[in-house]
Amino acid sequence: MRIAFVGDVHGCVRHAFGAVVMLQARRGIRLDAVIQVGDLGAYPSVERYDEPTRRFARDHPAQGDFLQLLAPEPSFAAGIRAALRHVPPMLFVSGNHEDHEWLAGLHAAARGAGASDAANAPDASDAPAGSEDPATVPIDPLGAYRHVACGSVVEVAGRKVAFLGLVEVEGYMDLDEDAYARLMAAAPGSADILVTHDGPYGMSKDRRGEVQGSPKLTRLIEHLQPPLHVSGHYHHPNGPRQYGRTTSYALAQLVRPKAGRWEPEPVNPGQSVAPGSIGLLDTAAGTFEYVDDAWLADVGGDALDLAALVAAAC
Repeated sequence: MRIAFVGDVHGCVRHAFGAVVMLQARRGIRLDAVIQVGDLGAYPSVERYDEPTRRFARDHPAQGDFLQLLAPEPSFAAGIRAALRHVPPMLFVSGNHEDHEWLAGLHAAARGAGASDAANAPDASDAPAGSEDPATVPIDPLGAYRHVACGSVVEVAGRKVAFLGLVEVEGYMDLDEDAYARLMAAAPGSADILVTHDGPYGMSKDRRGEVQGSPKLTRLIEHLQPPLHVSGHYHHPNGPRQYGRTTSYALAQLVRPKAGRWEPEPVNPGQSVAPGSIGLLDTAAGTFEYVDDAWLADVGGDALDLAALVAAAC
């Protein structure tokens, strides 16, 4: 089985599907699952944007693709549907740039619908499977993306995958306390893969020389000891790093900004997918690799024609 992992998307949902469709086509493989590591950019409206998202969206139209996904025009929907004919929907965990209240509301609504269905069933055997507390919920009418609740362990492509979103930054945000506690209470070795948004403490340093990463995640990795850990958040590839029996990788941002705050020259004016923003796990071979293929540059633009890209690739 093969699982693709996608770095921080920040609204560029068509680029994400374009990249995994191209990965599958150019490598001549079949993807059994796709997991996105948070900062999908899941906001239900512009009014709900946080300030960094609002600031970057002004100069990066593709970041608005997520909003188009929620109420897609026919041409937009056609591109997403074309991609879904070839690759699976994406699972994603919460990053620090999402509308967490909105996502929690989707899970609450799914729980309520499940409870209603179960109550109306003639007996318990007729209740929908998983209706008591769905770990994943669709967030768009096309079923392209499904949010995974923090602290959930979900079977994905034959592997038990634990999910924990958000970041640990004092004075800004913390990991979900209950979700963290649930995973810390799980037996060591009970998860094959741990997917988080933040990375473990000490993974890198910022421009001021301050150590990056979450001490809590380091403790969780050392406790759970999954063979593989994959994260995002810091927008550059980082890994492999070893924590006991766990090998940890961080992914790059999927589409880097057109210009950086600290770079004098344009960074990514063509809005192409970045090397190292996609990871590929082959569960049979037990290998994980960063995808750095030259064709990543072909997935780009402010308004990616996903339908045309899929037709040309497949």
